[in-house]
Amino acid sequence: MRLIAVIIFALALAGCAGEPKHPTWNNATGAEQHERLMWKAIQEKDWANVERHLSPTFIGVEADGQMFDRAGWLQHWKSALAGEFSLGEVQVQPEGPDMKVTYVFHVQGNGTGPAPPAGLRVVSVWQQIKTRWTLTATSITPVLK
Repeated sequence: MRLIAVIIFALALAGCAGEPKHPTWNNATGAEQHERLMWKAIQEKDWANVERHLSPTFIGVEADGQMFDRAGWLQHWKSALAGEFSLGEVQVQPEGPDMKVTYVFHVQGNGTGPAPPAGLRVVSVWQQIKTRWTLTATSITPVLK
């Protein structure tokens, strides 16, 4: 009986562990983690995961106003220099089966010239399709202060 009680207690504690310390595409629990994983994949030139997590109907708008479809977005970031990055002021809002993520993005070397000192405002929409989350739209705008 003590062994069963210990096992039940251990399982109960495991369920309270919260978000994973090192999220991966397989264990990420939310849209913010998926957004960070996408930028990390771009930074590390992990094009297989970038492509796998972009919706077939993806639309992206870069900070200069240029619009891209899925193939164009991939090509754009393949030719960009993505250095260290950070996300601030992150907000995630559910929208039916989708998740909207907004944040201020700071990056060193974004491939389109120096990033504005105040950062870039990003709005992304993630949609769960079966068991995988896919990025359906992203808009990047310079923060003007």
